[in-house]
Amino acid sequence: MSEKSKYKENKWQKFIFVVLGGGLGIILLIFGGGFGSSDGKETESAGVADVSVSADAYADMLESRVSALCAQVKGAGRVTVFVSLRGGYRTVYAMDSQSSTSGYKSEIVMSGSGSDKRAVVTAYENPEIAGVGIVCEGGGSASVRQEIISLVSAALDVSTNKIFVAQSQS
Repeated sequence: MSEKSKYKENKWQKFIFVVLGGGLGIILLIFGGGFGSSDGKETESAGVADVSVSADAYADMLESRVSALCAQVKGAGRVTVFVSLRGGYRTVYAMDSQSSTSGYKSEIVMSGSGSDKRAVVTAYENPEIAGVGIVCEGGGSASVRQEIISLVSAALDVSTNKIFVAQSQS
């Protein structure tokens, strides 16, 4: 093989190597952000999904805790509890309030700049308890019913008209 043909072959190999390297670089620029590091957007949207899915888990947790609590009441016997929720988790945003001669103005506090601007979250509130239904063996007794209603009202900070106690069939 002549020196001239080796030079041409080596030149083509370098050219192909540069083109493939450049193509790989472009692919990494386009798709590289999806691997490894996160800018928080995925975490935030995943957090919202987790919160909305866990409303059922929150109701289940309340039911088991209220059931265990009511079972301790003398005369209650076996207890089954159902907790219904109104709405879902609420996000509470930081607010900035200003008063002027023209009136009172309140707006949500934002952080970041440009397209990365986001509202500042101060808290997440649990879903509101719409009602509590309790079925127990001792639910036929007025004193047991009243004791359970008072206990659940105090424990969950729910008004007594949202709690119903009934006697079980067995």
